[in-house]
Amino acid sequence: MPAFFTADLHLGHPQVLDFCGRPFRSIDEHDRGLVDRWNNRITDADDVFVLGDFSLGLSARELRRVFGELRGRKHLIVGNHDGGKVTALPWASPPRDIVRTTIERTQIFLSHYPVRSWPGMHGGTLHFFGHTHGRLQDTRHSCDVGVDRWQFRPVTLREIREHLAQAGGPLEEELAQADEGVLRRLAA
Repeated sequence: MPAFFTADLHLGHPQVLDFCGRPFRSIDEHDRGLVDRWNNRITDADDVFVLGDFSLGLSARELRRVFGELRGRKHLIVGNHDGGKVTALPWASPPRDIVRTTIERTQIFLSHYPVRSWPGMHGGTLHFFGHTHGRLQDTRHSCDVGVDRWQFRPVTLREIREHLAQAGGPLEEELAQADEGVLRRLAA
């Protein structure tokens, strides 16, 4: 079974609708839509890595109910909005700030926050993150896997690889060596 990646669901967080321009009329419609899109892709045999900001605003009872509706073996990389109610859920592995893993013979560095440099980046290790809600340009080796970038659903490694190949973003080495003027042009 393929592994899936996602971030920034913000379940139960009504302000995210306006903040991110999400196309839902209410937070209830939003949450139902994200659960449905998740379950349309995921089976109970799949691993899903949630790269932070799973929920903000749901009661502990509602949070457990929604969590139970979501298929798959869920793993949390903790985000800035993941409090005790979220980390206490029955995740398939202990919630962590950073995960280094190998999936489909590809080394991947997972964190909620985008980083400029990570272990193995010069050797082909990919970096997946959330937090930026699709506002930060992907590079050739790093990608925002948040729902705002991926049609409000989890995404596979294959889909990310295809996206990175087509996007043709800058190399991390180019960014690390760029002067301030080059960085301003890249951000435009």
